[in-house]
Amino acid sequence: MHEEVRNEPLQAAPAIGRKHFLKLAFASLAGAALGLLGRGARAQSTPVRVPAPQRPWSRAEFSYPGPDGDLLGMAIRLPESAGSGLFAVCLVCPHEGCIFGYESDYEDVSDTIGVRVDHPVFLCQCHLSTFDPLKGGAVIFGPSPRPPWRFTVREESGEMVVTGVEPGVGRPG
Repeated sequence: MHEEVRNEPLQAAPAIGRKHFLKLAFASLAGAALGLLGRGARAQSTPVRVPAPQRPWSRAEFSYPGPDGDLLGMAIRLPESAGSGLFAVCLVCPHEGCIFGYESDYEDVSDTIGVRVDHPVFLCQCHLSTFDPLKGGAVIFGPSPRPPWRFTVREESGEMVVTGVEPGVGRPG
């Protein structure tokens, strides 16, 4: 039995809109990040050092070695009214493992989730889980079963030193 093969010219793929492209890109990044996450982090013998955020609500992103790959993290400089310290979390959402972000446009977040917030928050675009850095990462909206996993950090000479991560990191659900 012989099948006939036709050599026809390739058709150009239809154009996709910016919004659809961003959704696809986000989904791809989230999938890649999930592939890097393990069942929990082990103690890290070499601390990770990055410049510490200095202004209130400024941030510093970093990666921290986990058992099966790097864990994405972010630290926020809290305002003076909250002690001016650093609040550092793993950017993997505890709900289903999506990568969440830091939203400084809190008025837009308020409109989106229907809960009034008056300062920057962490927001997962997958299912709108919203975390309040002023309340230790407490869930203020959405299906996340818990706050984000926290990193242990300290400051030394303008640097942030990441020395550990909360047990169970990267295990959503």
